[in-house]
Amino acid sequence: MKIKLIALSLLATATLMNHAVAAPPDPELLFNCDLSNGKVVVVRLNIDVPTYYYGSIDKVEMTLPKSEGNKTQVRAGQVAFAGGGASYYRFINGVYSYVVYSGIGKGWEFTGLKVYKNAKLLMKKECTNGGFLTQTYRGENLVQESDTGDDGTYGYAD
Repeated sequence: MKIKLIALSLLATATLMNHAVAAPPDPELLFNCDLSNGKVVVVRLNIDVPTYYYGSIDKVEMTLPKSEGNKTQVRAGQVAFAGGGASYYRFINGVYSYVVYSGIGKGWEFTGLKVYKNAKLLMKKECTNGGFLTQTYRGENLVQESDTGDDGTYGYAD
């Protein structure tokens, strides 16, 4: 229950930060996105591991990784394209992957959430507001998708 309350307060704080005029920067906040379906995705560093919060201001529906500080289920990826590139974090929950993504290439641009079952794209929702925030953290303590070869699946706009 305590974790749910903390996560809920994090979602509320992150959403309010989008609307605050002079809010101080939050060094733990990596990604903050209002989705087209009315939900919010927030990624924050928690014990030096990116943590994914999904839901609404009223209710956090999912937090990943499920075990606080477990970096084995979080991946970081960067992909260079001719005329662009992409950065993303992937949160693994069994056969499902939740990918917060921002990329630009020739003729396309996407910042938002993609959900996969194994390697099949199930959902793609664009941010209506927000995305990655300027931070110095780049997934240094995580498995990099380029080391596993999974960047060929999750690192591209589908």
